[in-house]
Amino acid sequence: MHIRKAAEMSGVAAATIRYYEQIGLLSAIGRTAAGYRIFDEHDIRLLVFLRKARELGFSLDDCRELLTLVTAKNRHSSAVTERTREVAGKRLAEIDSQIAELARMRELVQLHFDTLGDTELDCPIADNL
Repeated sequence: MHIRKAAEMSGVAAATIRYYEQIGLLSAIGRTAAGYRIFDEHDIRLLVFLRKARELGFSLDDCRELLTLVTAKNRHSSAVTERTREVAGKRLAEIDSQIAELARMRELVQLHFDTLGDTELDCPIADNL
């Protein structure tokens, strides 16, 4: 199938697919004699994997490593499993950090919200910053 159909089936924009190929995230995609990319079911599965990984916030470098790990012949080995857990664990730590930061921000905004209309303060938001 051509790139338009691959994009449709995987949910990854054609421009993104071209970019992934350009940066080497995707192995060289087969081509027709006229130079059109030809995608097979395996390519679509890889694109879906990349889309989902990116939606979860994995970096391109993490996606590259995860792709290598999940497509390795020894992907069920303890070493590959452990490395995959390390990459996922790093992302979990990043998410936990983001949640903590959002909670802190929420508390500050709530404080500002709660003090709005307080005539004792010149500017409740500025005073609470």
